[in-house]
Amino acid sequence: MMRQYSMRWLLLVGITAAFFAKVSLAAAGAIEDPMTIKAAVKAAVQPRLPVIKGTNIGIEVGSIDPRLQLPECPSVDVTLPPNDAAVMSAEVTCAAPAWAIYVPVHLHAWVEAVVAATNLVPNRALSPRDLTRGRVDMFTATGGVLTDPRQAEGKILRAGLPMGAPILSSLLDLPIAVHRGQKVVLTLRDPTMTIRTAALALEDGRVGDSIEVRNPETQKTLRAMVDSDGGVELKF
Repeated sequence: MMRQYSMRWLLLVGITAAFFAKVSLAAAGAIEDPMTIKAAVKAAVQPRLPVIKGTNIGIEVGSIDPRLQLPECPSVDVTLPPNDAAVMSAEVTCAAPAWAIYVPVHLHAWVEAVVAATNLVPNRALSPRDLTRGRVDMFTATGGVLTDPRQAEGKILRAGLPMGAPILSSLLDLPIAVHRGQKVVLTLRDPTMTIRTAALALEDGRVGDSIEVRNPETQKTLRAMVDSDGGVELKF
């Protein structure tokens, strides 16, 4: 008998608690769904997405703290910064009931690009087996994304890279074409004539570099540009 009374009492307490919980929730009003806010932000950003040929543009809307418990809004308003950027904050506001929050937005521009096929050490020429293709975000991989492995083959990597990291043009150097102490052909050129003579390189140089060379006959030094054929040239 005592047990039956206890069970009835617990059931009554449970029903009463549930009733007052519903009344309290109704009094407090509905809570705005974070997914609704994120959808509003994405819709506001969509028209401002840049058009980049050969890329897959994506919008990543940051998480919204569920502890905020924002009152449901009949019309959410989204304000974006005046200038577009890969990372920005969207201001989300509600006029009535009044509230405002800031939501982070991250834009991506995915492209198939050249990446490291394995862990790469610096200061060595890249070979075809060092390179592969992978998905790269052009907005974060600043410095010249490459889309053709031939653009990197034979070039010198300035810094080590982990497997899968993008190979950027800013990280590459041409190989040394002329070495210090090397005998080179010096071409002296002006609009009316061309003179070729022997010279001695006093510096290492890559194609396009200006290096110091010495004429062994006159012992005079001058600066000349390294040519792709391994010689140097000076234009007057």
